[in-house]
This record gives sequence, structure tokens and C-alpha cells, in this order.
Amino acid sequence: VRVLPYGVAFAAVLVCTLCADRSTLRNVDYSLLLTFVAFFVFIGNLGRIPAFSGWLQAILAGREVLVAVLASQVSNVPAALLLSGFTDETAALIIGTNLGGLGTLIASMASLISYRQIARELPEEKGRYFKLFTLSNLIFLVILLAEWRIIGR
Repeated sequence: VRVLPYGVAFAAVLVCTLCADRSTLRNVDYSLLLTFVAFFVFIGNLGRIPAFSGWLQAILAGREVLVAVLASQVSNVPAALLLSGFTDETAALIIGTNLGGLGTLIASMASLISYRQIARELPEEKGRYFKLFTLSNLIFLVILLAEWRIIGR
């Protein structure tokens, strides 16, 4: 809600965490956190490139759901932030990025977290999990996209 500057809010959360439970900071998956931050930095910079932003605006017009699904295959939250600057079709963007959370493992950060948990606890099953995850996600993505095309428009 932008009541406090980001730096002040971050410092307050950090101090509260240090006071309440220091071990929490040792258990954070910093590589995953940095990956997510890198997505946001990359997306922010990408949206500022004139040639790319012009191309994106042209391809997005009237195809918000499909473009959002495709862009979300890299990560749906950064895709939503990127695309929101180029369209007023908020409902279509929400549908597309929500559907786009299905598909690839990195489409949703929650999916990536679940995979990392499986890889850590059951390393011999991670390949099987990845295949089953990807197949089932792609099947559901196709079904839901078809439903959107038939009913949702």
C-alpha cells in the first residue's frame, strides 16, 4: 500500500525476524529468492527496451490471454507485471497468467519450490516427478485453454 518506503519496510521485517526467530534467516533458500529477484530485474529491464516494448504491445493487442500464457512459462508473476504495462485488459491478463502457471516447472514459483523439495527429499524420484508434473500440467493447461476458448470469451 506504499505507506512506507520499501527500504524501511524491509528493515522493519528484518529486525522483527531477527528478534522473533533468527533461525528463519538461516533456512531461507537464498538461491531461489535470488532467482525470483533476477526474474523481476530482467522483466523490468526488458520492458524498457523500445524495440521489445513496441513488439510486445503489437502482439499483445487482442491476444492477452494467449500471450500471458506463453510469457508465464518463464514465470507467471513477472510476466503479469511485464504485460500489465502494455494492456488495459486486466481480466484477460489475470486469466492468462493464472492459466500460465501451468505448463513448465518454472511457470509458477510454487511449482519450482515443490520440485526442489522432492529433489531434496526423494532425489531418486525427481526425474519421474518432473515428467509426471510436466505432462499433467500441460494436459490441464490445454483443457483449461480449450474451455476458455469455448466458454470464457
